[in-house]
Amino acid sequence: MTFPWLRRRRDRRRIEDGTATPSTFIEQGCELTGEMRFRDSVRIEGRAEGEIRASGLVIVGESAEIIASVRAEAVIVYGSVDGDIRATRKITLHKTARVAGELQSAGIVIEEGARFKGCIVIGADDTAAISPAVLAANEAS
Repeated sequence: MTFPWLRRRRDRRRIEDGTATPSTFIEQGCELTGEMRFRDSVRIEGRAEGEIRASGLVIVGESAEIIASVRAEAVIVYGSVDGDIRATRKITLHKTARVAGELQSAGIVIEEGARFKGCIVIGADDTAAISPAVLAANEAS
């Protein structure tokens, strides 16, 4: 008998350490444009432009060229990403990664050799707690 809470904990651990098997695979040579949403995990080896959202893990393979914002539970980058990356749990940039944009997550790992240009936000975005009216008033002054 498997308890649901145990399965969720095991799946969460597999996402955090990158051992989760993606349910979707975008092969090298494929080119996608637009808003892409995945219910589970995805590994991208091709080219993608636009917006990528997944409820699980996003793996950007070494041959991948991503020009998009990426949002997921966890993101592991081996290839190229030009855009903001937001993950609720963890972002990992391996030594072959080339990233330009903002990284926002609870945890961030950058291996020696990875190239990164941008800013890092650890934790929640501070501007999310400020109302749009207050932001507009601050910009006007």
